[in-house]
Amino acid sequence: MALVGSRGDVQPALAVALELRRRGHEVVTGVAPNLVPLAGRLGLDPVPLGIDSAALLGSDLVRRDMRSAHPVRRVRALRAVASAGWDELRTGLLALLDDVGGADTVVTGLLGQEVAAAVAERRGLAMAALHYCPVRANGVVSPVSGVRGPGATRAVWALGERVRWGLTRRAENAQRAELGLGGTRVHLPTRLRDAGAVEVQAYDPALAPGLADEWGSGRPLTGFLALDDDARARLGEAGAGSGGGLDAGLDGWLDDGEPPVYVGFGSMPVADPAALVAAVDAACADLGVRALVSAGWNDFSGAAGPGPDAKRVRVVGAVDHAAVLPRCRAAVHHGGAGTTAAALRAGLPAVVGWYSADQPMWGDLLRGAGVGVARRASTLTRPGVLAGALAEVLDDATAARAAALGARLVPADRAVAAAADALTRLSDDRA
Repeated sequence: MALVGSRGDVQPALAVALELRRRGHEVVTGVAPNLVPLAGRLGLDPVPLGIDSAALLGSDLVRRDMRSAHPVRRVRALRAVASAGWDELRTGLLALLDDVGGADTVVTGLLGQEVAAAVAERRGLAMAALHYCPVRANGVVSPVSGVRGPGATRAVWALGERVRWGLTRRAENAQRAELGLGGTRVHLPTRLRDAGAVEVQAYDPALAPGLADEWGSGRPLTGFLALDDDARARLGEAGAGSGGGLDAGLDGWLDDGEPPVYVGFGSMPVADPAALVAAVDAACADLGVRALVSAGWNDFSGAAGPGPDAKRVRVVGAVDHAAVLPRCRAAVHHGGAGTTAAALRAGLPAVVGWYSADQPMWGDLLRGAGVGVARRASTLTRPGVLAGALAEVLDDATAARAAALGARLVPADRAVAAAADALTRLSDDRA
């Protein structure tokens, strides 16, 4: 398994790695260097692969150039980010395959899929990927807000695939040349389909009705992936149970009042933590609610201090979503697939403060389901924006819809088993 990217890109796949090991398969796991400790706590004996995803997300390339008002600078940044770490991934994956010997399948996520597919092709291995949101052309889920109807939706996807291919074609063919493969003029989705690769759709069919029928067995929808209770406890995060807990007083704080609103942006870079906490505090004061703020990958050490009322707003580090979110009443998050899944499983309505990538799509899907609203993350610190967004979801009707949707989701253990089944069938077919 070649798993690069942020925690949200890697952790769901680790649940599948554990399930495959439980079934007796030999699974060798390579992850982004900064996530080696996380995978190590799960007992997966990970090796570093690719580049440090936290460093990339915190770089000027991502935080400044990708948001530049200058179109040329922005396109250059998008092209650079699209292929960031590909050389390191190629050389690391080749070395990993040489070390283990006898591998039959390469499994990756969406990030780095171009490189993993080329390495698999060069070595004659089966190829599989785990997708945490729709990223292939279809007539059901649009990648752009406001587009309706199968024809228009497919047209937008076709345009997006051409743009993506334009950004990555040169870099992808450079990787193929390094591997001794010929160049290609066919974009990756078509090549993977023709090669019989499996792209597991690791999100719930309830949010995209009809998509499973359109895509068939090559792109099976399994449901959202998540670690089981024992694995989560091994991570030692707040709320994870015995042995865990970055904040020993969190349990008592949760009990000492009404269920709070959860606020957390995971691995996304929060530009001004103090301003965000101040906006959360103001929204809580306006609406008469409490909030639990998780710093995620950000440094909130200077953001919790004497301004917010500690009884009203509590700032903590990383938390175990599965343990903490069911004790909350709503969630404000970045719209990453993992956090979206955890909030949905907990039956919570959500405010999606999106940055980029699939996050606006998840905001649209939640809004379409009647369980959420979406705002650009950078607007949430403006006066009244967060309070107004929360007011839209903190009502009984939205809460009831969120609870009903949560009850309909595929249970996490079944989703993980279905993903493992798909990978096992691919491996067996190749054998």
